[in-house]
Amino acid sequence: LDPVPGDPGTTFIHPPFTVFPGAEIHKGGLTYNLMAANTEWFLDVRDFVGENAVGYPTQLEPPRGWCPAKKKDIKDGWKEGEEPRLRCTFCRRTYAGVNAKSMWRRHVYEKHKVPMANRRD
Repeated sequence: LDPVPGDPGTTFIHPPFTVFPGAEIHKGGLTYNLMAANTEWFLDVRDFVGENAVGYPTQLEPPRGWCPAKKKDIKDGWKEGEEPRLRCTFCRRTYAGVNAKSMWRRHVYEKHKVPMANRRD
């Protein structure tokens, strides 16, 4: 179920992404990792599409090396439910596995119609 502004317990963060809970203690500003740690924070798709759309900020994309250890580096892999997951910043969808970042980018583009800055056509 996709969150919508006004849903109880959700926080929607809008450009320039400087107003969010705890912003005063996060001097580096909003990042993907901060959004991932706060699962009820979301971006509003309407800020990224249409006439006054802003580009998707690179600091809100999953960072390089997001997965602490690849499955092949761990003898028996991740225990069920413990594998690192990437979450969509627009909805509650999550991705795991070696291709999670690619799946995340495709989901954001295909479902939410939001392209990344370095997207290949």
